[in-house]
Amino acid sequence: MPYLREINKMSWYKYSKDFSDRNVINGKIAYLKEVKDVLEVISKLIFQSATLAKQNNVDIISSKKISSYPILYDILIEADTIALDSPWKFAALCEEAIGNINVQVSELIAERKKINKIEKGIDIEKGWV
Repeated sequence: MPYLREINKMSWYKYSKDFSDRNVINGKIAYLKEVKDVLEVISKLIFQSATLAKQNNVDIISSKKISSYPILYDILIEADTIALDSPWKFAALCEEAIGNINVQVSELIAERKKINKIEKGIDIEKGWV
């Protein structure tokens, strides 16, 4: 029984054996949040400097990591083709991509929580054991 009390005092990372799954998911979350921040900026920047906004969009599209998210990739390709012609449509497509990123980040966070519960073997969210 003293072992259970010690687990409650410790954080999950102190008795975890393998970080690889969580590290991959955390990396994906960090990348998506970074892309979201850039998209928020270029959705406003398009009205001031369309070429700079388009170049930032091309930088995101040319990233190797974006190929893991085909829906997001398609939205950004469509936004790239229309960037110089219609800034309002470009901004709307950026907002659509941001919404898509929010959904994917929430799914990844849920998956990370599930992995934590499986690896722990106990449900720390319930409090007392």
